[in-house]
Amino acid sequence: MTTHYKAIFFDLDGTLRIPTPSPTEAFIQFARSQQIYIDEPAARRVKIWAHRYWGQDAFLVEEMKRLGEDGFWVNYSRQLLEKVAVKDNLHERAHLVREWFGSEYVPAVQLASGAVELLSQLRQEGYILGVISNRSQPFHEVLEQLEIADWFDMTLAAGEIGYWKPNAAIFNHARSLFADLSAAECVYVGDNYFADGIGASKAGMMPIIFDPEELYGEMSFPCIGELGQVTAVLQNTVSVG
Repeated sequence: MTTHYKAIFFDLDGTLRIPTPSPTEAFIQFARSQQIYIDEPAARRVKIWAHRYWGQDAFLVEEMKRLGEDGFWVNYSRQLLEKVAVKDNLHERAHLVREWFGSEYVPAVQLASGAVELLSQLRQEGYILGVISNRSQPFHEVLEQLEIADWFDMTLAAGEIGYWKPNAAIFNHARSLFADLSAAECVYVGDNYFADGIGASKAGMMPIIFDPEELYGEMSFPCIGELGQVTAVLQNTVSVG
């Protein structure tokens, strides 16, 4: 039978909350300032690679345990450099990147354009609304700062339950908070194809990828360049249960 969607869940960072520049864009800008050549195809590749890297839940937990926080970030910085074809002085440059992020990276943060209008429309249409984030701590105050806290029926940080996207358990936990809500009745909107898209799909939800940089135009999930386009996807898509 055909089932219309009842719940729309959102990612937080990179979807509702937009840092400018993003961490990977900031790395690219800093690397270029250090005379490291990165053309636009290479910039696109490293952004997709970073999304793929952060879409490895169990691996990332083990890497943090194995390397410790500082070692983890130095190692991540080294891999970013490798992905833009840096081969010389990797160790020194990785520490330089790590130090720059620790002391100089202070992005401007704003609510995604069109978010209020979208949330208002979805609420008027009767959808359940929630936020599912890979943050380690609850983030209600972040939503308050963005002035959107009152729109949501629930929020869930991965650290609250010990499961991280793309593990289906975090999506299932959020859905279980609402009686008789099936996975086929849920949509998840996020910017990371691997953590958000694949994770939501594994949980039986319909993913929508927020992709303003058009990184994923050829991928298998619906992609949108603006949050307001969520409603168009909903109007053109039904779930079959």
